[in-house]
Amino acid sequence: MKNSKSGFNWEKEQIFLNVVKGLEIACSRPFMEVDFVYIPLLIPAASVESRRRSSVTSSGNHWCLAVWNVKGRYITLYDSFFSPGSSFVSDYVSKFCQVLSSAFSYLKVLGYVDNLSEIDILWGSYTIQTTRTDCGIFMIKYAEMLMMNKSILLVQQKQVKDYRKQLAVDLWSHGTWKQQNGYETPLEMLDHDYGDHKHVQPICHSQPE
Repeated sequence: MKNSKSGFNWEKEQIFLNVVKGLEIACSRPFMEVDFVYIPLLIPAASVESRRRSSVTSSGNHWCLAVWNVKGRYITLYDSFFSPGSSFVSDYVSKFCQVLSSAFSYLKVLGYVDNLSEIDILWGSYTIQTTRTDCGIFMIKYAEMLMMNKSILLVQQKQVKDYRKQLAVDLWSHGTWKQQNGYETPLEMLDHDYGDHKHVQPICHSQPE
């Protein structure tokens, strides 16, 4: 099977397939072994501007969060800029749904078929940003709150400066920890995980079932 029904030549897309199988990104697990996959989506400036020219985000590009329920066959969208139900965002995300369902069909996992309607698109409840520059930090906080099983509605525009400061502190602290422990981030390669360094304990691993 060289070309999929939807036109993808998966024999030439091994990097993406390796990501799906958990082989390409350190600390990753195969998509088919988890309940949810958190997908940060970058909608390019040209697409955003053509839809909402008068009020696009400052950089033109736009970030939103998609959470794929792998076994449930649906993606839930959280977009701090566009209102829930935006056909523009849904149409854009449907392209990713087609790629994912086609890849799973090619890999013959979970009974997926190469069909545009295989993955449904739903909208979650979330807060809306009031600026043109904060979609990225909103997306990060949305993912954090969902992973911690907390309400996304707690993410508020008035707290964005604090979110940014905390993120900067966390990144600086982690970088300092790595320097002090003689730890170097490994290259992204097959079967190479962040727990391989001999001087430190693993910072991520697969949890036992």
